[in-house]
Amino acid sequence: MLEDEKDGAKYLIKQPRVLLIDLGAHFGGVENYLVSLTALLTGKVELHALCVLPELARRLEAAGAKTTLLPTLGGSLKPLRFLLTALILPIILLRDRIDIIQVNGFLEATLMLEARLLGRRAVYTRHGPFEMELFPWYRAPLKFLPRALARISVHLATQVVCVSETVGIGVKKIRPAVPTVVIPNWLAGQGSPQLVRCEPGREITIVCASRLERYKGIQLAIAAIRGVPGAKLVVVGDGPYRGALEEMSTDLIASGKVEFAGFQKNMQPYYELADIFCMPSLGPEGLPMSSLEAMGRGLPCILSDLPVHREITDDGVGAVLFASGDESSLQQAMIRVATDVAVRAKFARECYRIIGERYTAERVRVAYLKVFA
Repeated sequence: MLEDEKDGAKYLIKQPRVLLIDLGAHFGGVENYLVSLTALLTGKVELHALCVLPELARRLEAAGAKTTLLPTLGGSLKPLRFLLTALILPIILLRDRIDIIQVNGFLEATLMLEARLLGRRAVYTRHGPFEMELFPWYRAPLKFLPRALARISVHLATQVVCVSETVGIGVKKIRPAVPTVVIPNWLAGQGSPQLVRCEPGREITIVCASRLERYKGIQLAIAAIRGVPGAKLVVVGDGPYRGALEEMSTDLIASGKVEFAGFQKNMQPYYELADIFCMPSLGPEGLPMSSLEAMGRGLPCILSDLPVHREITDDGVGAVLFASGDESSLQQAMIRVATDVAVRAKFARECYRIIGERYTAERVRVAYLKVFA
């Protein structure tokens, strides 16, 4: 309960009880999002969580949520994970007197039907587009089905939270009447901007950070770096496309022109190492957290001209945008930024300003409290 005062009289306001549901078996962007959201709302909302990852449960509890941990049930038993959740959900809703459930993933979205039938509100946070074009049913049925179910389930949401205007446009095309609000990803705290290094003859380090899938466009950065003198590329991340990327850059790895750093829980050392950050994604993208983090540090950025990158950079004011999928355009952008200290300083200053003005924790806290009120 919260205490408030009006006209000299004090009265109590009931905090909404919100159940965060995450059934992902690997710690990733959504899980980090939920930990940050919990820390942001603790004390304002009574938060509960239902998850299968012990690490996520520990971190959510440390941030202030009351957590129920289910068995992971991976591999061929994965469908049982969702069946078990569907069976136990009514018990948790009644036991903890939950008012609202909040879901993020594709299959988790189907649980909104059960919550609505039990008289609860259901908030669906979409972190990206539904990606139907990436996984057609005849090529990847196991990836297509969850996305198709999520598209149907969005009609069951009491409200949809979208992490960018770009995602919001996609949701409104599916269900124009759904109450939709854009609450972008945020940085918990923005420190001092990183200094733009300008020592003569110094090698320029360009960092890419993402999951290594073909649509992330890292292959374009590898091809482009070949023609950028005095610069090297550091690729941070892992994924199914890593083997192919390493194969196409064997000679560059041997010469030190390209380095694969693998998955890193802590990106701090790599942002400090970087002179330039590059996100060459082909899309679709919701709102890449690595792009926000790099901009928030005042790192000059080179981003593909996807709608979301135009959105977060004020249409190119806060970063150099290149034609998505165009190796030559990316290479020209790399040469321009790597060889001109004034250009790096300008974009470092602008991206730092944009993040400080729009992507702050306080703005997100106020917006989410309105959703959960």
